[in-house]
Amino acid sequence: MKKGYKAEYEVKKKLIKLYLPKNVFKVAIGGATDFFVLAPKKRKILKLIEVKTTKKNCWYPGKHDLKQFKILNKIAKEHKIPVEYWIKINGKWKIFKLKEVKKFFKHGKRKSP
Repeated sequence: MKKGYKAEYEVKKKLIKLYLPKNVFKVAIGGATDFFVLAPKKRKILKLIEVKTTKKNCWYPGKHDLKQFKILNKIAKEHKIPVEYWIKINGKWKIFKLKEVKKFFKHGKRKSP
């Protein structure tokens, strides 16, 4: 099983409880985001969700993560869609807004709060 699939499945179950199955979609292409959630009865995307996991005390993003972050940041600005990062750190889910995730990439170096 590819790293991250279990985490994505856990998040999908949580999202379905919050927003109903018909409003939660797994994105299989693009490589920039894992899920999008539709706003019930409004014909618009409520939010984009990116799922990350680590067994360490902190999440240390790599080059691919930086590329994803830049793409998601651009999408968020152009289309005014909020983005959330769901990061599982030491077995507990933490939800970060896009602006909060920016601190992980300070000054081009990988950081963790």
